[in-house]
Order: sequence, then structure tokens, then C-alpha cells
Amino acid sequence: MNTFKTVAVTSQQEPAFIVTLQSTSVILGIVVSGSILLGLGIKLVSNVNKISLSISQIQKDLNELSQESEKVSQLERRVDLHLQDYLNRKDVTQMLLGQLDEKINHKFKRLLFYTREMQRFLQRDTAFQIREYEETREEE
Repeated sequence: MNTFKTVAVTSQQEPAFIVTLQSTSVILGIVVSGSILLGLGIKLVSNVNKISLSISQIQKDLNELSQESEKVSQLERRVDLHLQDYLNRKDVTQMLLGQLDEKINHKFKRLLFYTREMQRFLQRDTAFQIREYEETREEE
């Protein structure tokens, strides 16, 4: 009970894609345009990556500079304190030297007064002659 049916197949083979010079140039144009677009895309992505890397490097440099500027401002404050301390000590030293100068001048004037009193006494009561003394010494 096997019945076989025969089916006759007639095939007309029409080419699905015919390669002609025009289709080849179109395909090559598409491939070249695609490769150029791919190259431009890669170049664009690499430029964006370079810019991103530059921005991150600039951020790192700014962070380092901000830390350095804090150190510089601290050093400036310390220098300002030392300068103020120096000025205060200089003023105190000048004041002390001025007081010493006034004391020395006062003592010198008192000594000169007492010396003149003794000279007057000696000239009046005795034959004491006062000689003027000039220091004549050659500088070495």
C-alpha cells in the first residue's frame, strides 16, 4: 500500500543577485563610505577620550595647586607673625637704648656740674690753675 506520487519540479533558476559593474561600484562605495564613517567615529571617540583625560589631569593639577596655595598662605601668615615680632622687638630695643642714652646724658651733666663746682672752689680758694685738656691722639 505504498503509493508513490511523483511530482515534477521544473526549475527556472533566475539569479537572485546579478553582479554587474554598477552594483560592484555601489557596494564598494558603501564599503568605503562605511569605513570612512567608522574611521571618523574612531577619531571622534579618541579625541573625546583625550579631552576627558586632559580634563581629569587639569583637575588633579588644580587640587595639587590648591593644596600648595594653602601651604603658601600658612607660610605667609607665619612670616607676617615673625615680621611683627621683629618689629616689636626692634621698637622695645630702641626704646631701651633711648632710655640708656637719656640716663648717660643725665649722669654726664651731673658729673659736669659737680666738676665745675669743684673747679670754681679750687680757683677761688687756692692757686689751682685749670688746664684745658684736648685729646690729641693719632688714629691707628
